[in-house]
Amino acid sequence: MRRAFVSRELQVIAPSGYDPAIAPWIWAMEEARRRTLALVSGLDQRTLDWQGPDGLENAIGSLLYHIALVEMSWLFLDVQLQEFPAEVKADFPYEMATGGRVTPVRNVPLAVHLNRLSRSREVFLNAFRGMPVEEWHRLRTPDATPYSVTPAWAMFHLLEHEAGHAAQISALKTRAARHFGD
Repeated sequence: MRRAFVSRELQVIAPSGYDPAIAPWIWAMEEARRRTLALVSGLDQRTLDWQGPDGLENAIGSLLYHIALVEMSWLFLDVQLQEFPAEVKADFPYEMATGGRVTPVRNVPLAVHLNRLSRSREVFLNAFRGMPVEEWHRLRTPDATPYSVTPAWAMFHLLEHEAGHAAQISALKTRAARHFGD
């Protein structure tokens, strides 16, 4: 079947400033974030904080915090092998997990989550700008971990991580709308 017209052009447009091997991955990271941001655009506080009908699920706000924190964790602890700089650490007052679960982050306005995601992404993108492909593929062994990792694998994992949580956010958003009668 032929289409009469093209409504969208689906293509990867690699950003400049990155090694050609890294640039498509940067585009993919930005596309995943664009989709996450579209999912949460305009959400009210009760939807951000809703933890499912039984109160046991991760709230959307908690997941947004978690997405940014995991991105910074992989960047600094695993790729750059250093602690968070003070300006980054200031954005993350809560631990990654509490009691084996994502730490609940409630009563935080959407604008605060969006600003944190924006700042962490800027830090992330700057870290890869100008990185030579040899560094992209060089294994690092973070302290006290049972693994070695390349920046390439870390970025793959972060794409998978954000996409998984975006699906979770989408499901929570839909169920919250039904729950609240919206």
